[in-house]
Amino acid sequence: MDATTYIIISFFVVLVTLWLTSGKKAKKRLPGPIGLPIVGYIPFMTRKPYVKLTELSKVYGPVYSVRLGSVNVVIITDYELMKEAFAKDAFMGRPPNFPIELSEDTIKTGALSGLPWKEQKRFSVHMLRDLGFGKDENGRTHQGRNSRIVRTHNLDRLLKEVGRLAGSLTWLAFFPSIKRIVDYFNIGNKGRLVRVLREVTDYCRNEIKKHEETLDPNIIRDFVDGYLLEIQKRANDPDSTFKKDVLTDLSRAFFGAGSETVRVTVDWLLLVCAAHPEVQKKILAEIDDVIGRDRFPTWQDRPNMPFTEAAITELMRWRTIVPLNLIRYTLQDSELNGYYIPKNSHVLPVLWAVDNNEKHWGVDVKEYKPERFLSEDGRKVIKPEYAIPFSVGKRSCPGKTLAEIEIFQYLVAILQKFEISTPQGKEIDFEGELGLAFQPKRQDLCLKLRQ
Repeated sequence: MDATTYIIISFFVVLVTLWLTSGKKAKKRLPGPIGLPIVGYIPFMTRKPYVKLTELSKVYGPVYSVRLGSVNVVIITDYELMKEAFAKDAFMGRPPNFPIELSEDTIKTGALSGLPWKEQKRFSVHMLRDLGFGKDENGRTHQGRNSRIVRTHNLDRLLKEVGRLAGSLTWLAFFPSIKRIVDYFNIGNKGRLVRVLREVTDYCRNEIKKHEETLDPNIIRDFVDGYLLEIQKRANDPDSTFKKDVLTDLSRAFFGAGSETVRVTVDWLLLVCAAHPEVQKKILAEIDDVIGRDRFPTWQDRPNMPFTEAAITELMRWRTIVPLNLIRYTLQDSELNGYYIPKNSHVLPVLWAVDNNEKHWGVDVKEYKPERFLSEDGRKVIKPEYAIPFSVGKRSCPGKTLAEIEIFQYLVAILQKFEISTPQGKEIDFEGELGLAFQPKRQDLCLKLRQ
């Protein structure tokens, strides 16, 4: 063998070795606990799965894998890793076995569950901003006069029921074979969920039909008008994901997620005001100083009421309204924290772990303390980037601003007229119940008209 041949062979061996080594590094598998046959780790999850998954991260690290039923789920408990992962297109999907059915057009286009969601979200955020949610060209924060929130007592009842039923059926996502049977026969809560969803869907379709009949391209009254015009604009685009059935599913999702989050957050805030009179007293003082007793509160009042905003923000951290974020689904192979994450992986971000991390919030993390979000002089709200009640990244909640406006206005409007207290001899129970959101237990409060 001459020297040239030897050099070429040696060079080739080195290249192959480097390739194999890098491949092994990229294919490093996630650690995680060992479960039981068929059911996986589900029997060990306890009634507070968000706490259990956080505890497991102390053993296996901030990103690990746990088998729930027949599905391997990637668990992420660290804010920086969530931020890194959810900035990638690979982590933008939603699993195909979600308990709430979508229309054929929505499934076929991937409008809500795949990469096309980027376009849907971008349009939704811009439309809400154009309608007045967010900041105008002068930097003033306000709620636009042309925005319209359609609410009825019956719709709120239906949406609350959707949240409860969907939460009770999330376990089916981890048993696809059982889910197929339950879906086919509409057994138990699945049958009730189907019926309730049908009512909500009919409501959305009726609203869309009314909008179509009165649509004026020169006057965009609300989100539905804007979306219908976008459908018309893209009518000749065969790849368009903007379709009427997608609008129905999107409207249903906005109503459901927004209504549930807002309702649960306001319920918790009223309980906090009853249990912490000193917090309520400070909010009442800001209401009297900034708004008074007669004028209805607006979003423009918020910057002048820092303690009220801090109280709301701290509540969303302290109780973590969505302890387990909605499951993501990887659309392609990826890598996170040195571990290989294959395509079609279920990914579960544990927001409760971020909200209860002493590294972020200090040793008093279990206490309700609005001052965490205030400057030393109490005049300014300071929100660190790891305060993420609406998640983070490309699938963070597009209705964040709308939800914040509603929570602020509901709370302030109630406290403007009433003082909240507990019935004599009773104490507030801050143990919650996990559905799609973390809900307070049903309990009585006393509302007394302010003099």
